[in-house]
Amino acid sequence: MQDDDTNPSLARGLFRLGVLFGCVALILFFFWETYSSSAALSRLSAAASNFSYTEKCDANGNPTTTGEPNCIDLGRYLFIYGPVMKAFRRACSGSDDGAGVVILEKNKAPRIEIHRVEKAFRFRSRNGASVPCLPPNTTS
Repeated sequence: MQDDDTNPSLARGLFRLGVLFGCVALILFFFWETYSSSAALSRLSAAASNFSYTEKCDANGNPTTTGEPNCIDLGRYLFIYGPVMKAFRRACSGSDDGAGVVILEKNKAPRIEIHRVEKAFRFRSRNGASVPCLPPNTTS
């Protein structure tokens, strides 16, 4: 729609500026909710709470015989679901980072680790098997 006036009014200019800022804010909010670590943690928490666990582990990832099933082998990770979600990263061949513990809490876990664990959950739910994790080559 074109204006009849050659010079738009101040009200029309402010309206256009407001619409522009609104669109920019909406786009920024969309990217924030998609790529922030808090959004990734909430997606992971939702996926983890609906997952059926098969093994029982203590807080250090050691198998136990007591308690509720709370851990799952995701191949590259051993995921423990509880008040504090933990993922024990394994050293796989071809990986650039070694073994370690990733505590999946806000402001404690890198976003890339959260996404990797979430991706392993999706793979496990789709295929019914873990992502293969081969031990590092020990040949010399």
